[in-house]
Amino acid sequence: MRSFPWTLQRYIFRELGKTFALTAIALTGMFGLGGGVLNMVRLGDVTPSQLFRMMALLLPLAAGFTLPIAALFSAAATYGRLSADNEFVACRSSGINMFTLFVPTLVLSLLAGGLSYGLTNYMIPGMFRNLDEMLIADAGALIRQQLDRPRGMRLGDKYRIHADDCVTDPQYPDQVALLRVAFVELDKAKWVRFGTAREVRLRFERQSNRLRVEGWMAGLSYYDRKVGQFVEEARQSIAPQEIETGVARKTKFLNLNELLHYYAHPDDWHEARRDLGLLRKTVGKRLVFDDILADWKDDQSVTIQDESVRYSLQADSAGLLPRGGGVEFGNVQLEEVRGDRRRTITAARAVAEVPRGDTLALSGLRLELRDVTLSDGTTDIDRAKEVLGPIGITPEIIQRNEAFSVDELLEPPDGPGFEEWENARDHALEAIARTTRDVVGTVSERAAFSLSVFVLVILAAVLGIVFRGSHIMTSFGISFVPLLFVLLMIATGKQMARNDATYGLGLVTIWSGLAVVACLDYWTLTRVLRR
Repeated sequence: MRSFPWTLQRYIFRELGKTFALTAIALTGMFGLGGGVLNMVRLGDVTPSQLFRMMALLLPLAAGFTLPIAALFSAAATYGRLSADNEFVACRSSGINMFTLFVPTLVLSLLAGGLSYGLTNYMIPGMFRNLDEMLIADAGALIRQQLDRPRGMRLGDKYRIHADDCVTDPQYPDQVALLRVAFVELDKAKWVRFGTAREVRLRFERQSNRLRVEGWMAGLSYYDRKVGQFVEEARQSIAPQEIETGVARKTKFLNLNELLHYYAHPDDWHEARRDLGLLRKTVGKRLVFDDILADWKDDQSVTIQDESVRYSLQADSAGLLPRGGGVEFGNVQLEEVRGDRRRTITAARAVAEVPRGDTLALSGLRLELRDVTLSDGTTDIDRAKEVLGPIGITPEIIQRNEAFSVDELLEPPDGPGFEEWENARDHALEAIARTTRDVVGTVSERAAFSLSVFVLVILAAVLGIVFRGSHIMTSFGISFVPLLFVLLMIATGKQMARNDATYGLGLVTIWSGLAVVACLDYWTLTRVLRR
């Protein structure tokens, strides 16, 4: 038996390495500086100095996408040139086993596949985290940049804000004041309130590489579409919200450890946590309504109070609204006591409801009365509608609501439920299921792509020999077409895996591209190359 051709192996290693290095450098520069990766962030929200620092992060990041392509091209070009120069004919005539000449290709494919797996699962998510940290390092500057945009600043999914001025105080680096503000409050992309505020004060903090803000608005004047009237308020709190930064918060930007965590605990993901928060509030509303009805059934009267006001309400009838929007009372007599002030209110109909708010504690309880007569003992005033509140909800109900576990929240309503509860539960269940599907799809996508590099490099080398691909365009086509097929199958499968109806088929599609290329490897090595 002839000895292993080390000299020839070293020669192939050298040619492969040279072509691989030059191709990787060229593609990384083009892909990184040319905008392929830059388009993943919002360049309108960065300063020139941030852009310069960003490039130091983006070039290594771009390498994660270009190294597999460079490996394929170098294999096709190197083995194609050797085939065109009849080097393999000479090797076969010398009795050298053709398969031993693929050792450099195996090493290159393992190197490229391993690097791809490490980059996509750890380095690239870390780069995006560093990029996000850089963009939020100066939170005040980020807020100013977002206010300068035509669409204004976005606070989570709830607020859109425009302001004439943004003021910061060096003594309070974690706070910013917005002056002369116009705002829109949203509920699932639907405008529910819009108006102006004299001032908005925000306090921000960084949590898990995200910028979260909370604060309050002062001097509000807005139109409430649900109530159908203009409202003046002295002050309104802003619950913790996330500010939109340069990188969207998606599963594709998580590292492998984080993906495995969210697979085990999908309710921790921000979308599922948001919908679970809405479900918790809805369950809390039902607790409030049941407590009111139970109180009324004792003597057909209810007392609702907090630190500032007490309402004593008597009604001939009471019942839960069909869609769960509140408790409806008929033929109402109400006494309001606020400090030394006392007045009596009669109404044909009253509804106790929990208005919008991120949590039960922030929402309170509101009374909406129809066909109203107000009396302070000296003067009677008739009105078509009167809105009282919000009144703080009792701490006992808030504590009971916060004590519910995720599993308890997701249980079907005990007894007659209402539409809002059922819808909130369905949304929460779907958000948890969608998070699990996204995590599994992302893990499968990265694993399939990294493993496909191994079989694609071998296929590119074999096709380079068969087609004598010494010409650069021939080598490019030989290496790019199989890669394009694999990427198309992975991308298609990833989108299918996001939907519950096509989840299983999507996972099969992700891995089918790898299976097809592996079969082509076997066929070309055992049949085509031998001939």
